[in-house]
Amino acid sequence: MSSTALVGSLSPHVGNLTFLRTLVLDDNNIRGLIPEEIGRLFRLRILSLRNNSFEGHLPRQIDNLRNLEVLQVSDNKLSGRIPSALGSCVMLGIIYLQGNHFVGDIPVSVVQLRGIEVLDLSRNNLSGQIVLLKNGIFMAYLNLSYNNFEGEVPNAGIFRNISAFSLVKNTKLCGGMKELQLPACVLLEKKKPDMNYREITLVAIILISSILVYVPVIIYCRIRRSTQQASLDPPLPNQYTKLSYADLFQATDGFASFNLIGEGKYGSIFQGILSSDEQFVAVKVLNLQQHGAIKSFIAECEALRRIRHRNIVKIITSCSSIDFKGGDFKALVLELMPNGSLEGWLHPSYPKLQDPKIFNLGQRLNIAIDIASALDYLHSHSEVAIIHCDLKPSNVLLADDFCARVSDFGLARILSKTHCSSNRQQSSSIGIIGTLGYIAPARGDMYSYGVLLLENVHWKKTYQQNVQ
Repeated sequence: MSSTALVGSLSPHVGNLTFLRTLVLDDNNIRGLIPEEIGRLFRLRILSLRNNSFEGHLPRQIDNLRNLEVLQVSDNKLSGRIPSALGSCVMLGIIYLQGNHFVGDIPVSVVQLRGIEVLDLSRNNLSGQIVLLKNGIFMAYLNLSYNNFEGEVPNAGIFRNISAFSLVKNTKLCGGMKELQLPACVLLEKKKPDMNYREITLVAIILISSILVYVPVIIYCRIRRSTQQASLDPPLPNQYTKLSYADLFQATDGFASFNLIGEGKYGSIFQGILSSDEQFVAVKVLNLQQHGAIKSFIAECEALRRIRHRNIVKIITSCSSIDFKGGDFKALVLELMPNGSLEGWLHPSYPKLQDPKIFNLGQRLNIAIDIASALDYLHSHSEVAIIHCDLKPSNVLLADDFCARVSDFGLARILSKTHCSSNRQQSSSIGIIGTLGYIAPARGDMYSYGVLLLENVHWKKTYQQNVQ
């Protein structure tokens, strides 16, 4: 609806168009605020409001638009800071915010968006330094002209290509490529102490020793704190939300292919939104034609109903019904993890995600601690001891803050109270337990955890399917 002489304000009722994927209202005379309800358009891929008279802040609810690829709000009267919530829009590739009244610095979360290609922030009142832009951003074009940035222009990343960026009329910048013709940066010279070989070796030994001493202590404290927190959490309600096949059909747009986010041996996983409370969910639909799928469904329900822990994926409900054709239908409804699986970060289809500046060692260490905390809870502190039996990167999901959650309990083994004394156990697993390459010799989880740690450290699969 571009250039259609629209006037007035954008109605909050736009939030009811939950199936909308493209909203283009360029070159009109629409005034007022961008309504917060726009955050309900979770399927939206393109939002373009260029050349209108919108004012106020960009609503923070924009962080719900996890499928958004293009954000175009240039040449309006928007003000305030650029919301750091934009960093939650993990699919964003093109951002046009030029010609507004934004102030402050560029949020780090925007800089670190993994798929960003074009970022135009020109003709605003932005300030601060731009040194962070040299790392963690892989763009084809960056425009920061007509702002109030200051400090040194980096000589790395996009700033190596004079045709890929523009810094015009930022009078407090210095350094950078000679083609920019900026004044040299005035730096206070610091006398660097001379260090001989022995001193360097001594520092290295002390640093490595500190890591070896303190990392196990940190892991132990984190596991202990998580376990204590889990014991303080209130129990799950006796009654889960009741959902029908029709509810899940509506939530996933009829189990449409564009909502498909994963596939496994026993079924497929779709993202969706429940109309009852607008909650984002992952719907795991079982393929009942696959041998063992029903047993896997029962096993996962049995395991998940017994456990609650911050590092284990939360089950919202299950559905056992019939579809519109009269066939059996079984599904699990789980919390949606916006950052996907650990597998997708360690072995991405988009190679730039593997850059250690984006997925750094600190994050991977925290993920390893989270997984250890989950295993400790399952083995020693849950209602009954549970062995996961299929621990691998694709079964570790990552939340907004990269907190790890162990998922997929379809092969879990639930041990009876008398297992230790009588060596008997109740088993909900079926067939060959686990995934080749991660199967433990004793069918335990610790071997799989060790394999996962190796993969988490050196980024390489420990097992290749083409190896005989």
